[in-house]
Amino acid sequence: MIEEPYRWLEAVQNRREYIEDQLRGAAPVVAVSGEPGILLLAGKAPTPKIFEIYDHLALGAVGHPADLEKIRQTAIEAAHVEGFSRSRADVNARRIVSYGLAGALKSAFEQIFAAPLLFRGVLVELGSSPAADQGWLLEYDGAYAGVEREQMLRGVLLGARKDLSSRWREESRTSLPPSGKSWKDLALHAARVLAWSAQEDEGKRVPWAEFTLPKESGDRNRNERFEVGALSREAAAAGIPAFLVPEPEQLGWVGEKE
Repeated sequence: MIEEPYRWLEAVQNRREYIEDQLRGAAPVVAVSGEPGILLLAGKAPTPKIFEIYDHLALGAVGHPADLEKIRQTAIEAAHVEGFSRSRADVNARRIVSYGLAGALKSAFEQIFAAPLLFRGVLVELGSSPAADQGWLLEYDGAYAGVEREQMLRGVLLGARKDLSSRWREESRTSLPPSGKSWKDLALHAARVLAWSAQEDEGKRVPWAEFTLPKESGDRNRNERFEVGALSREAAAAGIPAFLVPEPEQLGWVGEKE
């Protein structure tokens, strides 16, 4: 295989197509930044998609549960090694992605005789203000890219389909971000983004600027239908780990069990 580069390239392309096909049915994750911190929201699944990585770092991901766990463990180990060898303040998303995760994913992707990792993720880092928050998109082949600060405020859609995530970036670029003054504001916006992405008929897809949250997506049992995690600026300022799960009352999910 090494002596036949064209066959190797064909095998890599087939591997890429296989991974994209396997990820296609995964429900997306949304990360959005605001005054209280960074909120991550996903449709609830049997296994989690939102993870605490370090005091001020969190991961949202789609893919095979076993592969998500491998990447989670790798990210946690990289963060703690950084914190031990340098300092807690030196642990940041850029270093975890570029030195800890990207190389491991690229190596796994190029091992064409082994099972591939089914993974796509966004690693977010809480800053001192919304303008200082960061996000890094990470692909199964080790490719990664930083998220624009304005996009963090409008929301990052981590989709199973890359074209849908790109379409979201383009359509949201001309829209104002949510007020983002409370967890409730961020949760409502993130739920709207998830509902927009779930439109099944591509030919009749409503543009983001005209899209409203369907009633069935915003009324009852949201606590049972969504997985949520957050990095809290208030907790970080108090010197405690920033990752938490906001209470339903903070998200506006009260009185929904009737």
